[in-house]
Amino acid sequence: MSKKILKYISIIVGIFVLLIIYLSTIGIETEKFNKQIQDLVKQKNNKFDTSLKKIKLTLDPFNFKFNAKTIDTKIIFGDKIIELEYIKTQISLNSLIKNQLVTSHIEISTKPILLKNFVSFVRSINDKPELFFLERFIKKGYLIADLEFNFDEFGKLREDYKVNGLLKDGKISLFKKNELEKINFLFNITGNNFSFTDISFDTNNINFLSERLNIKKNKKDYFLEGNIRNKNSPLNEKLLKTIKLKYPQFNLINANFESDNDFSFNINNKLKVDNLAINSNILIHNSQFKKNNLISNNFSEINDLIDLKDHEIKASYTNKKLSIEGKGQVKLQNKFEFIDYEITNNDSDLNLVLNIQLSELDIKNQNLIKGYFPKTKEILNLKDHKIKLNYKGNDLSLKGSGKIKLEKELNKIEYFFSTKDNKYKFETNLEINDTPLNIDFINYTKDKNLNSQLRINGNYTKKFGLDFKKISLLSKNNSLVIHDLIIDKNNKLVKVDKIDLDYFDNSGKKNKFTFSRTKNNDYELNGSLFNADSLITSLLKSKDDQQLDLFKENINITLNFSNVYLDNDNVVKNLNGKLRIVDNRVTKANISALYDNSENLTFTIKTKDDEKITTLFSSRAKPLVKRYKFIKGFEDNNEGYLDFYSSKKDGIANSKLIIDNFKVKEIPALAKLLALASLQGIADLLTGEGIRFTDFEMNFTNKNELMTIKELYAIGPAISILIEGYIDENDLISLRGTLVPATTINRSIASIPLIGDLLIGKKAGEGVFGVSFKVKGPPKKLETTVNPIKTLTPRFITRTLEKIKKN
Repeated sequence: MSKKILKYISIIVGIFVLLIIYLSTIGIETEKFNKQIQDLVKQKNNKFDTSLKKIKLTLDPFNFKFNAKTIDTKIIFGDKIIELEYIKTQISLNSLIKNQLVTSHIEISTKPILLKNFVSFVRSINDKPELFFLERFIKKGYLIADLEFNFDEFGKLREDYKVNGLLKDGKISLFKKNELEKINFLFNITGNNFSFTDISFDTNNINFLSERLNIKKNKKDYFLEGNIRNKNSPLNEKLLKTIKLKYPQFNLINANFESDNDFSFNINNKLKVDNLAINSNILIHNSQFKKNNLISNNFSEINDLIDLKDHEIKASYTNKKLSIEGKGQVKLQNKFEFIDYEITNNDSDLNLVLNIQLSELDIKNQNLIKGYFPKTKEILNLKDHKIKLNYKGNDLSLKGSGKIKLEKELNKIEYFFSTKDNKYKFETNLEINDTPLNIDFINYTKDKNLNSQLRINGNYTKKFGLDFKKISLLSKNNSLVIHDLIIDKNNKLVKVDKIDLDYFDNSGKKNKFTFSRTKNNDYELNGSLFNADSLITSLLKSKDDQQLDLFKENINITLNFSNVYLDNDNVVKNLNGKLRIVDNRVTKANISALYDNSENLTFTIKTKDDEKITTLFSSRAKPLVKRYKFIKGFEDNNEGYLDFYSSKKDGIANSKLIIDNFKVKEIPALAKLLALASLQGIADLLTGEGIRFTDFEMNFTNKNELMTIKELYAIGPAISILIEGYIDENDLISLRGTLVPATTINRSIASIPLIGDLLIGKKAGEGVFGVSFKVKGPPKKLETTVNPIKTLTPRFITRTLEKIKKN
C-alpha cells in the first residue's frame, strides 16, 4: 500500500515538475488579461487606446510569480501612435488565481518613435509646463528606449524607474535665429537622475560634441552639469551678434575656433537659468577685431581690422562673472606681435589686463610735438615696446617702455597714461639725443648732439584743463624745471608754483632765474642772469594794443635781476620793478635798471580813467633802436639816449619818440647821394663812421592798423629829414617830406652858433637846396616821386632853429 502511495506521489511530483519546467521555459499564451490592460489604460487616460496581442506567461518558480510579455504593442492617443517592441511584467500566482492583473514591475522596450510624439505622450500623462515648451521647440528626431517601472502595493508608481535609450537626428528650435540640429545622444534615466552620453549636435554650422550631460531633479528645479566641445569651426555672424549684445567691447569677425567646455547650472520649470558656471579651453586659430573708438583716438595708424592668430584662452563664468586668460599673436599694422591678457566681466563691469610686445609700430605725429620738435617726421616709429594695459569699467591705464624714432636715431621712452572718473593722468620719461628741441619763448634750442632727458607728469580734466605736476628738461649745463603748472581748457595759465631755469640760450648767454608764486596770484621773478635780447625784439615788434591772452586771472609780478642782457654788448644791473596784469594787459608797470656807468633805464605804465600812459627812457638808445630793420648799422657811442611817451584812450594812441646823438652806417641810397653834397657827409662815409644825427623826434598816432605820422624829423651835420604821412599795415603806405644835404648857409642864419653844422642848404642862387619826395602805394609795390626844390621850406627852417635854440 505504501509503495502505491509513494508511486502516485512520485507521478504527481513528476508531473508537477514537468509542468513547472514547461511553464518556466515554454510558457503559455493568453488574451485573458488584454481587456483588463485596456481598461486600466483607459482608466489612467480615457484618450488612450491600446492594441495588444496575446500575452505570453512564463513561470518564475523561485519568486512564485509569472513573467508576462507581449510584443508589437501599440499605444494610440489622438492621431499619434507609440509603437512598442515589447512589454514585460510579473504577475503573482494569487493574482492569476483571482483573475486580476496586479503587478509591481513593468519593463517596456520601444520601437523607433518620433521624439515629438513621445513628448506629447508624456505630457498626456503629466502635463508639466516645461514639457509644453519642449514640445513646441522640437522640430524632428526619433528615439528608442527601454523602460523599467516599479509599483507599490497600491499600484502607485515608485520613484526608482529606469529609462535607457538613444536619440537620433533631433532638431530643436529655441529661438528664430538659433537652432540645435543633428542631435544624437544615449540616455539613462533613473528616478530623478538623468544621464546623457555620446552627445553631438550642430548649431550655426558648428558641430559640438559632449562626453556627458547629467541632470538631477531637485525640489523646484533641475541641476545640469556636463561637458561640450567642438572641433575647428567658424564662429558665424549670428553667434557673434549674440556675443556682441552681451559684450559690445568684443567686436570680433571671421573667427575660427575650437573649444572644450565644462558647465553646470540650475533651470526651473519656467526655463529660467540660475547658478550658471562654465570652464572653457578655447583655441582661436584666426579672427579679426574691429578697431573701436578708444583705440582710434589714441592710435590712429593701427589697422581698422586687427588680426588675431593662435590664441589659447582659458575662460570661466561663475555667478555672472566672466574670467578669461589668453595669449596669442596680434597684427596691429604689418607684423604679428605676441600678446597675453586677462579679462574679467562682472555683470556689466569689464576689467582687462593686457600685455603686448611690439617689435614695431607707427603712430601719427601730433601738432604739440611738432611745435617743440620741428625736425620730427609726420609719422613716429616705435620699436621694441613692452606695453601693459589695464581697463576697468570706464577707467583705462597704459604703461609702457621702449624706443621711439623722432628723427633718425632711436631714443628710449617710458610712459604711463590713465583715465579714471573723467580724469586723465600721464607720465613720460624721454631721452632726446638726435633731434633739436625748440622752446621759443625762452629763446632755447637744444643742440642736436646734446643728450637730454625730458620728464613730464600731470593730469587733465575736461572741466579744469591741464595740471602739470612737474616738467623737467635736463642736459649738460642746462636745467629747465616747472612745478605745478595748471592750464585751463581754454589754454590759459591758471597758476604755476615755480619755474626754475638754468640754461644757455641760442645766443650762448647764460640764463639763471626763478619764477615763483608767493601767494594767490602774486609772483616773483628773480635771477642772477637773464638775456632779454629776443624778448625785447618780440615786444618791439608786437602791436601796442596786443593782448597776451595767456593768464586766466589778474596777476602781480615783482622783478629782481642782478644782470640782464639787452643785447650782446649792453648789460643792465639791478633790474627791479613791478608789473600788474589785468585781463591779460599790462595796466601798471614800474621798472628800473642801471648801466655800468650809472646810466639808467626806466619803463613805466600807468592806467587811470581808461587812459593808459606808457614811458620808456634809456640812457643808451642803441640796444632798442638797432632792432628796426629800416635803421641798419645804428651807433650811439653810448652817448645817445631814447625817450618815449605814449598816451592811449578809446583805442587811439598819441606818442612821441625822441632819440639823441646817434649815427646810421647804412641809409637808403637817395640819402647817401644827398649826403655827398656836404663835406661832412663825404668825410663821414669815407671814414666808415656813418651819417650822424644829433636829433630825432617823431610824433605819431595809432588807431587799429593805421599809423599816422604827424611829424618826423632828424637833424644832422650831413643830412636832415622831415616826413609826414600814414602807414596802413595791410593796404597802403603814403609818406611825403623833404630830404636836404648840408653845405654852407647864408649869413643871416649863420650868426646862430653851430648853425653851419646843423642847418641844411646852399648859398642863395647857387643851385638845388634839396629834394622833396613822396612814397605811395601798397607795401609790396611802392612808387617814389622825387622833385628838386629851390628853397628850403619855412617850416623846416623854423623847426630846425627852434631845436638849435632849445639845445
